[in-house]
Amino acid sequence: MKVISEISVVSTLQDYQRFYRADPYSVHPRKVRSIEKIEEVAKENGYDVLPLIELLEIPPSSGRGGLPVISNGEVEIVKPANLTDLFFVDLTDCERTTLDAYNSSEKGRLQNLDILVLSAAHAEGYIGTNTSIVHLNDGERAICIGELIRLRPNIDRINPYYLTLYLNSIIGRYMLNYSVRGQTVHLYPKDIEFLPILLPPQKIQDSISNKLKQAIEAKIEAEKKREEIDEIYSGFLPSHDELFKYRKEISAILGLRNVMKVRRVDPQYFSLWIRKVIDRLQKTSNFKLTINKFFRGKTPSENEYNNSGIFVIKVRNILMDGRIELIEEKSCIEENNFDRNYKKFKINRGDIIFVATGKGSIGRIGIFLHDVKAIVSGELLIYREEDENKRWLILGLFLQKVIQEMLDKTALGPSGQTHLYPEQIVNIPAPYPPEEEVNTITESLKNYFSLMDSSKQLHFQAMEELNKILGLNAGGDKS
Repeated sequence: MKVISEISVVSTLQDYQRFYRADPYSVHPRKVRSIEKIEEVAKENGYDVLPLIELLEIPPSSGRGGLPVISNGEVEIVKPANLTDLFFVDLTDCERTTLDAYNSSEKGRLQNLDILVLSAAHAEGYIGTNTSIVHLNDGERAICIGELIRLRPNIDRINPYYLTLYLNSIIGRYMLNYSVRGQTVHLYPKDIEFLPILLPPQKIQDSISNKLKQAIEAKIEAEKKREEIDEIYSGFLPSHDELFKYRKEISAILGLRNVMKVRRVDPQYFSLWIRKVIDRLQKTSNFKLTINKFFRGKTPSENEYNNSGIFVIKVRNILMDGRIELIEEKSCIEENNFDRNYKKFKINRGDIIFVATGKGSIGRIGIFLHDVKAIVSGELLIYREEDENKRWLILGLFLQKVIQEMLDKTALGPSGQTHLYPEQIVNIPAPYPPEEEVNTITESLKNYFSLMDSSKQLHFQAMEELNKILGLNAGGDKS
């Protein structure tokens, strides 16, 4: 099979007869080039190339549909949303099913170090996104649904972490993308059994794998720190069951004093569950954010952006976990432009950033912990708190999902253009726990961000090492 252009290949009849396929996906030039690249690397370095099925304990298989969902089930249901860009299955917010459903069939049942591949999507480019490895604690049970394919690596033949990373490389992704079939671009277990897997020596596999394993372990440890913080704040917020009950209420009696205090009478702001959250926070020892500590950013015009210079922090840089990620591509302005027009929008280390626009993103929060010069765009609010303890307490509170949802639901704006204003944020009392808990929150958050950074660096190093083995550049050559 030979690529003759970006959209066409020439092949022999034997190639088509081998896999009983002659559709455009199965012979896409990207897939053909990926296979050629693997064969080239193997030949140059004396590595083996084996079909995927020879490296598994059992053939690839799809998960199971129609699982009953119950809130207190003993078994976690793994869905595509549980796959992560760190390439491990996050079981934090899984729905649950019964032990009877789990035991009724082997189909979809997961073991530690199984690998899950996304097999259903709206376009082939999403197939295989975030192929992830399963981490189960002793006694923990999980089952995957039908949109996922389960792989069970034979650990005597291949390191499971290496295989996970390999399938997430650009070569692995292209082979998965273009193994789909049908108008619904579905990936079927049979169609990936013979994907070629490059097998460098065990020492190289282990070197790459250990970095990914350590990255995942750092992420899991970071989540434990988050749980410590969430446990403290759960004492200041209504329970899940209370909120569930309050959300069902659709009417409330408003006092004139309440309305005049916040200058609002819209039903969203006075939803019972939101009032209960604020009432609960007010009953504790608390402090309020100060309006004059807020600063709004400024968005440069399109022609002011470059690939290097002073970073511009935008909504996409504020991650759900509270980190702020720097992205250079078309996200910088020149130094002299900064000095002339953007100096007062400079962000300092330790500043807290709120996302002020974008339904679903409003209320997202991050803390700036980088030692680089940067400004924030107009969709963001800076909050500058000099008191270090208060800074971490504010971050801990506003990282709580119920608080972020509350800000999103109560954002204001004419003509349906919702916007978060400082006045709304300062109406939320921030608990000031006992000194011992303040120290726990501060240290846990610092450790959390340190572990997350370590996880990200190890993850990058693992992929960089694999890309070198595959003969690709650091970012994975997408040509």
